[in-house]
Amino acid sequence: MLKNGRVYIYGTFVLLIVFFNFVYELEHTSIQEAIQETIVILPTTFLFIWIIYKVRAILTTKNKFFKKRLIDPLNKVGMISMIVFKTLFISVLWEVMTSYLFIDDDDTVDSGLSEGSLFLVVLVSVLIVTLFVYFFENYLTVIENRHKMKMELSKHESEKIISKYLSLKKQLNPHFLFNSFNSLSALIHTDTHKADTFLQELSNVYRYNLDYSEELVVPVEKELVFIKSYMELQRIRFKEAIVINYQIDAPKMKYLIPPMTLELLVENAIKHNVVENENPLLINIVTQGDYIIAENNFQPRKTPIGKDSSLGIGLKNLKNQYDLIHKEIPTFTIENQKYIARIPLIAPNL
Repeated sequence: MLKNGRVYIYGTFVLLIVFFNFVYELEHTSIQEAIQETIVILPTTFLFIWIIYKVRAILTTKNKFFKKRLIDPLNKVGMISMIVFKTLFISVLWEVMTSYLFIDDDDTVDSGLSEGSLFLVVLVSVLIVTLFVYFFENYLTVIENRHKMKMELSKHESEKIISKYLSLKKQLNPHFLFNSFNSLSALIHTDTHKADTFLQELSNVYRYNLDYSEELVVPVEKELVFIKSYMELQRIRFKEAIVINYQIDAPKMKYLIPPMTLELLVENAIKHNVVENENPLLINIVTQGDYIIAENNFQPRKTPIGKDSSLGIGLKNLKNQYDLIHKEIPTFTIENQKYIARIPLIAPNL
């Protein structure tokens, strides 16, 4: 059957035809005859439009009847031939039906038209209806093709975004592993027992990385569990030289951020700041509105840890990730001797 939108359009068109025919009949016949004719013309006209629509669809598209299109919609000769043939066929059929149902010799005389002239009127009317259907269907086809093209482009762009996003994440994972091995290497030369414990904790931390490496985003609660495990690794190395506090609102636990975000911020704080028992590094991770904020006392090192090995990709990639998946990007500022990273939280219904 016709799709809902087409039913409304064609229904309106049929009603207009029937209305004008009713008005015409009122001027030349009685109201009773006009109503009787309208009762027959209304479903008959809609039936003919449906036939025109279906024949066009069958001949110009692949379907269960034909494995390939019989007529290319872009083939003007083929389309004109089909329109002419259908116009003649439906006109003859219409003429036979209406003559049988209401028209007699007296009607022909009263109308002032010969049988040939009446047929010409019917022929022109059917041609107008057929052309309307064809032009309207061609218009809808163009609109539908544009919509499909936009959907395909949107799908393609989404796939490109995901591919680019995962590519950026693959740059972060070696960054984390490389810095962890640097820490492990330093411990091996100073305390083998701590190095063994560190290695065990590192395997637990990396399990998180493996489990969520293909995710675009993760809930804050999962990231928080991970960063607490990560901080256990740092305490093995720095003992009391690092203090970290968490103040996360319960409703924000379900919000989303990219995996490894908090690890990146904490690692960045350790790399660029003095971490000593006399000058401990104080890190606060809190939620404020729709942001998760990681701040630390700003006490920069003269030479950041891993300056030559980090490749400077961490914070830049985090911004690039947000640029691909969210309307806001993280900001990094220094205020009142505090380094502050503001990370937008992503609503869980994304």
